[in-house]
Amino acid sequence: MWAKLKRQIWRWRGVLITVPSITGGLLILGLTGALQFMELVALDQMFRLRPFEPPDPRIVLVTVDESDIKQLRQWPMSDAVLSRLISLLKQQQPRVIGLDIFRDLPVEPGHQELVNVFKSTPNLIGIEKVIKTAQGEVIQPSPILKQRGQVSASDLLLDADGRIRRSLLYLRTQDNQSILTLGTKLAFAYLEGEGITRQPVNSNQNQFRLGRAVFTSLQPNDGGYIGVDNGGYQILSNFPRFRNGFRTISITDVLKGRMPRHFVRDRIVIIGLIAESVEDRFFTSYTTNSIAAPAGVQVHALLTSQLLSAAEYGRPLLHVWSEPLEWLWIILWSIIGSVIGWTSVSPQRTASGVIFFGIALLISAYVLFLAGWWLVIILPLLALVGSAITSNGYLMWENLKEYARTLEQKVEERTLRLKQEIVERKQAQETLSQQKQLLQTIVDNIPVMITLHDRQGRVEFVNRQLGQILGWSTTDLNNIDLIAESCFDKEQRQQVLDHMLAATGTWLDVKIRTKDDNFVNTSWANVQFCDRLFVGIGQDITERLDAALRERKLAEQSSILEERNRMAREIHDTLAQAFTGILLHVGAASELIGKNPDAVQVHMETVDELARTGLAEARRSVAALRPQLLEEGNLYNALNRLTSQMKSSTDIHLHCEVIGTAYPLSPNVENNLLRIGQEALTNAIKYANAHEICIELVYEHKQCLLRVKDDGQGFEIDNISFRGFGLLGMSERTERIGGELIINTQPTQGTEVVVIVNRE
Repeated sequence: MWAKLKRQIWRWRGVLITVPSITGGLLILGLTGALQFMELVALDQMFRLRPFEPPDPRIVLVTVDESDIKQLRQWPMSDAVLSRLISLLKQQQPRVIGLDIFRDLPVEPGHQELVNVFKSTPNLIGIEKVIKTAQGEVIQPSPILKQRGQVSASDLLLDADGRIRRSLLYLRTQDNQSILTLGTKLAFAYLEGEGITRQPVNSNQNQFRLGRAVFTSLQPNDGGYIGVDNGGYQILSNFPRFRNGFRTISITDVLKGRMPRHFVRDRIVIIGLIAESVEDRFFTSYTTNSIAAPAGVQVHALLTSQLLSAAEYGRPLLHVWSEPLEWLWIILWSIIGSVIGWTSVSPQRTASGVIFFGIALLISAYVLFLAGWWLVIILPLLALVGSAITSNGYLMWENLKEYARTLEQKVEERTLRLKQEIVERKQAQETLSQQKQLLQTIVDNIPVMITLHDRQGRVEFVNRQLGQILGWSTTDLNNIDLIAESCFDKEQRQQVLDHMLAATGTWLDVKIRTKDDNFVNTSWANVQFCDRLFVGIGQDITERLDAALRERKLAEQSSILEERNRMAREIHDTLAQAFTGILLHVGAASELIGKNPDAVQVHMETVDELARTGLAEARRSVAALRPQLLEEGNLYNALNRLTSQMKSSTDIHLHCEVIGTAYPLSPNVENNLLRIGQEALTNAIKYANAHEICIELVYEHKQCLLRVKDDGQGFEIDNISFRGFGLLGMSERTERIGGELIINTQPTQGTEVVVIVNRE
């Protein structure tokens, strides 16, 4: 167990060393406050990335800008103007009015009128400055309002960089009295009308409940702050982000009666200055330039809106983790960085991991910020980066030492290997020499001609076979330029050179002049050996050409014989069939010549038609054209017409029918099927002694069938002779169209001839 634990400790030694050292150093650095400004800047950036919120309809600002001061023609405004302003606002019955204008001294005329208005307005809240200025001064409130308890503090808290990130809820006056700030007092007064009051949570008064929110006072080291002055009751500012700010109306519009009806009814009204000349501008986390900096009255309104939304709607306040949790947060990212650096095989992998987890850190901090938690970012980010760099550097140092240790071993091994390689190289040279001799023997004795030539056609190497065929010795061939020495016909020289340089590997037949001035028929293929040299491979094809010539003569003789057979079949299928029909009709006419002249005339007309058809078929056979019957219609019509011609010359009942939907076949198939049907029909009439003959043309989806059936005497299938042109012709025609010939017959059972061909 202990040994296994030691192995694990040694395996992760880089992480175990890096995390305490980096985390400890950063915590010490953070406690000095050196990183406070960076944490606050990071907090500001998260505020600026926050999405916009809808405007707060509960608050209305009555503002005084430069144009209003010009209209009033004096500043501060007189008590008469202020009393009239408050009276006009009171007419719409606002819930509470905040006066963010100091009124410690009377400004005549109209002071008594203002005192009367103050006395008659219990929901009016004035201000005083409690925290001393740089000159050690404070600003007193209006005596009437102070006497009536309608006073609040106007003080705002600024960080070292002049930004407002903390908000005062209440503080102590010089006489040790507790006083609420203006934004807080206005919010509390509004919430009292909603039945929401402040409820203490603990005895030390650092927590209280207001509606749906629990407030906790800021501690000196909360969040990114280090040793901050947390006097009074402070909270972290979590001001809402409005696109267009609060609903606003100028003091001039109110005094001139241009305020819309019910504009301030049951709302919080805050009267204050926004004029540039008064210099009452403050920077918040949202502020990026002095032009967009809000005035003091707007900052008080933001605090009021924050408190109202938290109490009524549960909008998150900005909370922080305790210091132990923040330390664990920093340690976690230090561990992640150390693991990345210790397990990465290269600095690039380390950088990629740091970037990925750094983005994850920022995203998680931002998501928690939107939920109301301020987590420190800079310290964990530095812990992530620093730990990754340190652990990866330590790993590289360990690897470098290991590399140095193995380098010496590799040098020794390499020295031994070199000695072995020298021995192996000598053996390889001997083997190469033997292989070279073997290759030379093969090249010299291989039964093909081999040349090695350059781009100009100059031959640099030839084998013995080429010398034997051309009649030159090897010494002569090594120095000869085959192209320049006129070894080829003049017409072939350029063709041969182009073929040699193309090096496509295709064969070219050429005649080469031998040393004794004869020509040898050869065939050459050329391939590229390297950038400069080409290899030529040649064969003596004299015997092959002679054999080809003999084969050509045999083919011509076979072609002539095939053509004769074709003509014989055509004559048999056309002229012979026509003559047979003529003879049948002449015989029939002879029997009826004295008995029925009209029938004789019909037979003679059929003889005339058969003679003319036979003559046309003879001419078409010579020209190798389609039969006349097919020229005038499709295959079924041709068979039907053929049947009609045969009916008049015999007493046998003949009929032709088609089964299925007819579709066209290729001309060659239709031609052969017609001839086969014609031959089968003629044979049945002449030899079957049948009473009925039926021709069927069957069109199926994938094949076509021609069927000729008779009820005649039939015959023994084994005694069929194919030597005549009839059955032999049908068999050859069927084979020519890729079909199948089937003959079904038995003595006294009739005969059926079937031809089956594929549709395609």
